[in-house]
Amino acid sequence: MKTGLSDRIEASLRQGSGLAISAGGEQLSWEELAVRIQSICAGLSHLGVPRGATVAVPGRSTIACAVLVLALVYGGRCARIVNPHGSAATTLQVARSKGGDAILLPEHDPILVEARRSDNIIAAAEDGAVRRCGPTEAKRVCDTRSDGIIISTSGTTGDPKPFHLSHAVLSRAIGDIESINEGFGDRRREDGSWRPLIQYSPLAHIGGALTLLRAAAQGRSTVILGKFDPESWAQTVEKFNLATTGLPPSMMRMVVHAQIAPERLESLVSVWSGTAPLRSEDREAFTATYGIPVLGNYGATEFCGAIAAWSLADHAKYYDSKPDAVGRLIPGVAEARVRAEDGEVLDQEGTVGALEFRIKRVSDEWLETGDLGSIDGDGFLTLHGRSDDAIVRGGFKLSPTLISQALREHPGVRDAVVIGLDDERLGQVPVAAIELENGSQPEIGELRQFLRGKLPPYFVPTQLQIVEALPRNAAMKLDRRAIGALFES
Repeated sequence: MKTGLSDRIEASLRQGSGLAISAGGEQLSWEELAVRIQSICAGLSHLGVPRGATVAVPGRSTIACAVLVLALVYGGRCARIVNPHGSAATTLQVARSKGGDAILLPEHDPILVEARRSDNIIAAAEDGAVRRCGPTEAKRVCDTRSDGIIISTSGTTGDPKPFHLSHAVLSRAIGDIESINEGFGDRRREDGSWRPLIQYSPLAHIGGALTLLRAAAQGRSTVILGKFDPESWAQTVEKFNLATTGLPPSMMRMVVHAQIAPERLESLVSVWSGTAPLRSEDREAFTATYGIPVLGNYGATEFCGAIAAWSLADHAKYYDSKPDAVGRLIPGVAEARVRAEDGEVLDQEGTVGALEFRIKRVSDEWLETGDLGSIDGDGFLTLHGRSDDAIVRGGFKLSPTLISQALREHPGVRDAVVIGLDDERLGQVPVAAIELENGSQPEIGELRQFLRGKLPPYFVPTQLQIVEALPRNAAMKLDRRAIGALFES
């Protein structure tokens, strides 16, 4: 019977010599992990950081940072996971600005070099022993007590927004994710043990944090890949005989382009994909190469995981008639509704509008998403772009998604993204950043002419810029602010 999150992690820590976490050639057994976690928890209490305290920790994809997050969550404290992908000074400033009772860092973390004596910093040695690096006395910053994690959105369209996900929310989310993954084909080995989970998203991303916590709750190993490499990924699939695993669209393309031999992936019954919209050509290329169905899903940080997904059973029955759907809404997990521009709730099946969800594990309130979508009579969700990225050019409303899709139909284009730039005369104009296929060299004029043959003239971007690779953040999502910076001059 499933119990609370800390109870499930405690049961996993009793597994002894089996592999708990691996990363970059380093490995940690459950027994070693238990010693470190217990040492960290006892040390924090000794230093005056009690259960319920909020403690910032860098979300690096390392064993050291993973241990700190697990120790905080297991010990009833709240882990504020800070994105570490800026400079050490920037990461420390973010940790300071968000408040909290302390900042917990691995020994020798680069952030320690930037710390001031006034910073309430605690360093954890490899064996779990902790020491205070800042004030000798604990200082109270937060009066509220909480548990779980605080994690921020990826910030691809604006400033990252922090969300608190309590133990109770995380426990429910992990249970829901376990059910979804059963639909993907996730199953125990014949001896009753679980296959490892690959953590391909950074720990500071909701996908990475949930992977780590779900693995700890289920008593299964976590394999932290760090920077994605198709060969390392394939080696992990082979070594552990994985039945299903995740691949964001950009990583899926990397696997295909790396020409990983199909026989190396023969244990996989499915690959699931989320994080970013999945293009049909990427899905079809992967399945054609490897004979493995690609199962989409839909979630967000504020949802604490997926709320819609394909299963193998649904794929066999419905995929041919619903290839563009991201999956079926999970019964008992979320309710959905669609609104028109004037705010009216649209009841007709298949009508496109602004998506809102009520996520039972998170809140009783309806959450606006900014996504445009439709829901059919079988409960399948299809996305149609976003309501907040529409470009209004001289009174004409343009869909960046539609323009990007048209560009990707050119045989020389691997990927493209379209954004709107402010324009004094027209209000906004579309511009496009384009990543080409290897060896392809189409001229800008050729690409413009190609678009004119597919779209109305006012859809054609005023600028087309070819880049070696589209800017992406650590979660491999397109970084729209970085893309905008390409056109600032």
